[in-house]
This record gives sequence, C-alpha cells and structure tokens, in this order.
Amino acid sequence: MTRPPRSPAPLALAAPRLAPLALAARFPAPLALAAPRLAPLALAARFPAPLALAAPRLAPLATALLFALLALLAPLRARAQQPELSSRASSTEVEVGEPFTVEVKALVERGGGMPSDPELRVPPDLSIASGPSIGTQMKTQLSGGVMTTQLGISATWQIVAEKPGRYTIPGPTIGWNGKRLTAAPILIKVVPASGRPRRPNNPFLLPGGPMQGFPWPFGGPGGLLDDDDEVEDEPEDQAPELAMPSEPDPIVFLRAIPDKTAAVVGEQVTVSFYLYFRENAEMSEPRAAPAADFLRHPLLEDPRHERPVYTRVGGHRYAARLIDKLALFPLKAGELRTGSMQARITGRRIGARVLRESNDVVVRVTEPPLAGRPSGYALGDVGQFTLKATVQPRQIEQGGSVAVTVQVAGTGNFPQSLRVPERTGLEWLDPEKRESLEPRGGAIGGFRSFGYVVRIQESGAVDLGKIELPYWDPAQKRYVVESAELGVVQVTPVAPPAASAPSSRAPGAADGAAGRAEPFAGVPGLRTSLGPYAPPATLPLDGAPFWLLLAAPPLAVTLFGAGARLARRARERRAAGATSPARLAAVALGEAEEAAAQGDLGATAAAIERAVHRAIESATGLRSRGVLLAELPEELGQRGVPDALSARACETLAACEAIRFEPAARGGSAGAAAAAALVEQGRAVLTELARWKPT
Repeated sequence: MTRPPRSPAPLALAAPRLAPLALAARFPAPLALAAPRLAPLALAARFPAPLALAAPRLAPLATALLFALLALLAPLRARAQQPELSSRASSTEVEVGEPFTVEVKALVERGGGMPSDPELRVPPDLSIASGPSIGTQMKTQLSGGVMTTQLGISATWQIVAEKPGRYTIPGPTIGWNGKRLTAAPILIKVVPASGRPRRPNNPFLLPGGPMQGFPWPFGGPGGLLDDDDEVEDEPEDQAPELAMPSEPDPIVFLRAIPDKTAAVVGEQVTVSFYLYFRENAEMSEPRAAPAADFLRHPLLEDPRHERPVYTRVGGHRYAARLIDKLALFPLKAGELRTGSMQARITGRRIGARVLRESNDVVVRVTEPPLAGRPSGYALGDVGQFTLKATVQPRQIEQGGSVAVTVQVAGTGNFPQSLRVPERTGLEWLDPEKRESLEPRGGAIGGFRSFGYVVRIQESGAVDLGKIELPYWDPAQKRYVVESAELGVVQVTPVAPPAASAPSSRAPGAADGAAGRAEPFAGVPGLRTSLGPYAPPATLPLDGAPFWLLLAAPPLAVTLFGAGARLARRARERRAAGATSPARLAAVALGEAEEAAAQGDLGATAAAIERAVHRAIESATGLRSRGVLLAELPEELGQRGVPDALSARACETLAACEAIRFEPAARGGSAGAAAAAALVEQGRAVLTELARWKPT
C-alpha cells in the first residue's frame, strides 16, 4: 500500500513568512526600503504556483503589514538599548568642609553606542573639588539560558559643602547618541563642622571606604611613586626586608611572605599577606588563601590600623600594607601549599575590578624525629606548654565521683585530648573542653582545659595517679614531658543493704570482701509456693488516656492555627469585597440616586461617571478614568466589549462630562427630570456591564 506523502513541517511552511519579519527586526532601517521587494518573494516561496500571478496584487498589502510591524518593533528596540543610569553619593550626611563623592554609572547593551561626556551641576553652596574621574564598567547577566552583556562608564566627582543645610544635587547627565540623559537627583544633608576626624579624601566610591576602610597613603589620586618623588624618609616606615629584586606588576600586586618554609607537623607557620602599590587603588572581594592542609588562626585583628611602609621593588619605590596575617599549623607531612589570596583591584591605570593573586607558599612539613620520642606522644602536639590539675572533692563515699580539671596553658598547637591513668576501680567519663586562644606576640596562646568526672568503686585511700603531656618544643628542638600529680582521694566504704529474705542468698555463699557491696542484694527472694499470677497495678493515665493527653496540646495548637487562618482569610475577603470595583460602582450609583432625588444634576452626573468607570474596571480590568473618551471605544473593543455596549457607555460618560462642564447647572423640574433620566441610563449601562462576560 502506498502511503501518501507527508505534509511539510509547520515551521517549514511558516519559514517564508517569518524570514522577512526576523530580518526586519534585526535590521529595521535597511529592510524598510526593501520591504516591497521582499514581500512578493516571500509569498511566492510559500505558494509558488498559484500566487506567482497574484503576487503583484498582494504586494501592497504585505508591504503595509511589514511597515506596521516595523513601527511596533522600532520603539521596543530603542527602549531596550536605552542606557541604565544610576547615581549615588558616598554619604547622605556630611559636615561643612568634609569632602564626599558623587558617582554616576551608565550601562548600555553591547553594540548600542558607549555613553560619554558626564556632567554634574551642584547648588551654589556646594563646590566640585575634583573630577570627573571616569572609568569603564561591564555587567554580564545570565537569565533563561541567555547571556547579556552591558558596557558603560562610571564618573566620580569630589564635592565640598560650604554651608549647613539640605541640598538637592541635580542628577548627573551623560551624552549618548547625540542626546543628554539625566540620572536621579541626590539628597544631601550638611551639618555644622564638629571637629571630629574626617573621612579620607577618596576619589572612588566603595563600600566601607577605600581598601575596605584603609586610609589613602598618598595625596594625589592615581599618581605613581616615582623615583624622583620627594618623600620624607621615616625610619619606622622603611622596610628593607620587604624589598624585592623584580616587580610582579608595575602598579599593584599581592605578596605572601612566610616566616619559615620548613616545619614539623603541628608547628606554627606565620604567613603575612601584603599589598604592594604605586598608586591609589580600591580593593574589594578579598578571598583568603584556602590553606586546606593547615589549621588556621587569624593574627591580624584590624587591618585598617596597619600603616603603609615604603620599600624598593625592582628599582621603584612601592608602598606596602599588611592586609592579612595567619598562623597556620600543618596537619600532615609533605609539601603543603597554602594557596593564593585573591582580591579585585580598581585603579585609574589598571582599570576596574582587576583580579590580583598572591604567590602560593609551599611549606615542607616533616614529622618530629623518632629518636627519643616519649610514649604517648600524639602527632601534632607542638609548642611550649605547662600542665596544672585540680581534684574536687578529696573525700567521698564508695561509688561516688570526683571532678578532675586539667588545664594546658602556653603557646602552640594545643592537644585535642589527654591520656588519663587507667586502673581497676576508676571510671573516667568523656571530658568537657573549654578554651581561650588568642594571638600573643605573633603566636597562638592561651589555655585549653579538660574537665573529667571520675567514678571510684574502691574504698580507702585511692591514688588517682598522674596525667602526662609529651610534646615537641620547636625552639629547643627536643621532646618535653609535662606531668601533673592528681593525688589521693579518701573513699569511705558503704555497707551492703540487708537481704530481703533469708532465701535471697544461696546456701553456703561466702560474704563479699570487707567493704564491698553485694551486687544482688536487692533481688527479690524465691517464691516458696505456687499461686495465680497477679499483674501489677496500672497507673491512672496508663494506656489510651495517656496518649490522648499527650496528643491534646499539639492538636489544640493545630486547630487554633487553622481557625486563625480561616478568620484571617474571611477578613481579607470582606476587605477585598468592600473595595472591589463592582462594590464601588454600586455605591456610586446609590449616591447618584440620592442626588437625583434632591434634584442636584451636577452631583448626579459626577456620581454616574464614577459608577460607569468602576463598572468598566470591574468588567474588563481597564482603568478607564485614565483613558481619553475618544480612545475609550477602541480600548473596550480590544477587550472584547460589544460595540453597542461600548457606545452606550461612552455616550453616558459624554453626557456626564457635558453636564459637569456646563457653565450653569440645570435646576428646577427640568434638572430633576434630567437627573432621573441620567440615573436610568447609567443603571442600564452598569447592568449590561455586570452581565457581560469576556469570551
């Protein structure tokens, strides 16, 4: 059986129609002139045989449709390419004479033309100290699987206020495609000078201030520290130990400096991270070195208090600032890497948000020597420690407990656990740890305490023994064993409880050792006669009553919450119904009837107009009060309202408008009759709009 040929795919049939439209949307200007030629070709490609003769007749219609589509797409394309403007100030409240900055950013889609020529005008009592400082911006977004890129500029001005008051700075403007675009205005409050230390004159805007709150070390924005610069040498600011024979970057770079490159497991390695720079720069998004194979502790409390020092790198003068300092304790042996610290740097000569990375520090880690290693040494216990122990109380009854607290104090990698003396009759429970560790002179120091509970089952004078802590001292390059004597605890023996029956003990059983409790003393005696089983008495709340009582509170809370939600929804529905357009239309119609009964034609027209507008909004969702009366029929027609109903609604609104703007309102019986007729006309329109349903 011969199958009929398959019909072409729907998109294949629609391709000749979509191709001219797609080209027109991509190239609206050139294809507008070529539309009369493309339309017949598209039709002929779709229907080559029948439409070859009809193409000349259909060409005008296709051309008109194509021009209409271009007219709709052109404004959308223009709006899509409109630059995004944003403006802000570094502070909304400043003192007289205190400089602050104003920044404007303009971003446009790639290929839409770069913004340029930023301008700023300030009120008379404000003055521009410097600027604009112009930089480039780039923004990339991924939405719905489509990546969009925006390019633009940012401009920054430094402003100083001369008098206190509230000022509105007009929005900065930028030039784009031959026209000026204006950003949002900025409100500034200027207060009298208080004499407090002022913020640094920073030409850049950044959260938290420059360098995350670091003050600027130089006066001129963006200037280099050249060899010929006359900088007064301060001995405390010179750092020849930070000098380098060559410079990784001619402007700004990060450097990690370890205090040692060889250590044993658990020995502290201090790594300092410096920012070297020759011009003012902004550092943002810092990422600390991962140091995955190290236990890390920060040593730098507040980097903002660190002053820059000057040094020589590759023959040039650089400023170096300490931005981070870590105490790293290796966790295993081998060549361990700390990883690189990263940060985004923004500067006039290097650009915006340029990624900079420090060098990766490699530390060769070995284990302490096996020769002379004491028994019980735990790998990683390295430092200089002292041991102190307390025992409370010193007198207990047999089977009681004492509290043993052992404190390890000093500097280094503190032990995670201690080895306690094990012996028969002593039970050591897991310890409770407490610690207080902090930087002390570049090292991690403090104390770590272990609190034990020891149960003593023996009687008499019980010696708890001693606790030892062997560790490696890197300063002395040898093992040290610290010990703490726990001492003796006086344990009073406890007499065993009396037997419940003579038969509770086996005949001929010997008594336990003196002072030792009989473990089976509390076991009931043997039954001497048979009898029915007597179940134990049940509790009053045993069984189902107990479970009902247990489930009652959560069930009550659930029911209360459900009731509260239902009540809230009912209130919301009532509130929504009270302010719904249909409800407001009915209220306005009632006001019109009252005004008509009083013969007030003007008030009747105003109420009917409100009622019709509310009824249109309830039926179609269109807020017709904001639409011109001449355009209202077209808007209603687009929403499916029949032409006759649309005409009656517009006629009623026109009548109300004519009465409202009539020089002299009608009075007497004629005005009352006109008001009654207007009410009937409005009621009819409201009834039809309420019955109409969109199809």
